Amino acid sequence: PLPSKKAGQKTLKAITSILKYHALSPLGVMITNVSLPSKEQNANEHKNIVNLVASYLYPKSTLESNNPEWNCTDGAISEGYSLDEWHKKVECEIEDFYGQYITRLLVDLISVISPYDNFTSSHSLYKNMFKISNYNDLTKSVNDLFHFDSNGNGGDIIVDSGLFPILWTIASIDKKYNNKDKNYYQDIYCDDDFNDYAQSFLSQMSANGNAHDLIKNISNMHFLLNEGRTENNFYSDSLRNLNKINWYQKVYPFCDLFLFHQIKEVLFRQLSVPYHVNMEKTLRWKYKAKDTNMYMDMLVLDECRYLYDWMPSLDMFYSGMMDIERQFSFRFILDAVAKHRMVYNNEFFYGTASVSKFETDYVEKVLSVRKNII
Repeated sequence: PLPSKKAGQKTLKAITSILKYHALSPLGVMITNVSLPSKEQNANEHKNIVNLVASYLYPKSTLESNNPEWNCTDGAISEGYSLDEWHKKVECEIEDFYGQYITRLLVDLISVISPYDNFTSSHSLYKNMFKISNYNDLTKSVNDLFHFDSNGNGGDIIVDSGLFPILWTIASIDKKYNNKDKNYYQDIYCDDDFNDYAQSFLSQMSANGNAHDLIKNISNMHFLLNEGRTENNFYSDSLRNLNKINWYQKVYPFCDLFLFHQIKEVLFRQLSVPYHVNMEKTLRWKYKAKDTNMYMDMLVLDECRYLYDWMPSLDMFYSGMMDIERQFSFRFILDAVAKHRMVYNNEFFYGTASVSKFETDYVEKVLSVRKNII
């Protein structure tokens, strides 16, 4: 299963290592094949998987409809499910939702979790973008995202869970960040075995095997790459200079305005060199091996060097974008890449459309339905 706690079979850790060391070519394919143990085969592991899948999918703004014409529908919160109602639905339909969870976890791990976890303050290029003189201030700002204070301030992850789905899930499965806040799931307090399972899940996604280092790293990057709070207190001098520019007045608007958070995101990805998932070419299957349900995913991964190698670096970004031909090329390439994340990841490249998704041949890319092999 994904994850597996068995020694020597830590499925999620193997994927994390592939991404950490960039073991695939710049344009490569990742194939995974994992099982879903039934209640009869392993009741405890089955229960842990149900709890994890419910926690992982609940904050997602979209889920799969299993409609071959348009495999997309609103998420659990938009559909009005309470935490308990959603858990019961997942438990009843675990064979479907487990398949969705596998794909969404892989996409998140590739596009967000791994690059955020690997780009820490010890990274040689970190200081190009950020200057953290007071880590206590950064920690407080990040912690405020998870919970409301006595005046009702903070709690952005609760209010806008669709923009912070990974952090919402973390708060549901880690005691330190949950803090018995009933806006999140509370299973970790009444089920020690699931709590251990959740910690194994988090640690296997960590580059160094430490769950709390993973949470700290991705929470910090979520905050620093976002907008509208105190993140500008932690910018490097070069990033501060870019932040002073009224980009929406300098860059042709197209469909969406070009805003500063998009600049941070492309510069971060230029330095961290993550993979991006080609949703249109991703294929998935479900089959049975004797009595066990199996799920196979084939994801096409792309480092998008045609975007990041070609675009100007941080200190030359402004002058590069003032070249109108270069600006147009950059915006259209960025739009093409973003059309693949539009339905699945709100954490980056939000509002980067040059051409509306309602235009023919420019629609957002949606996963095809998982095929059943009889």
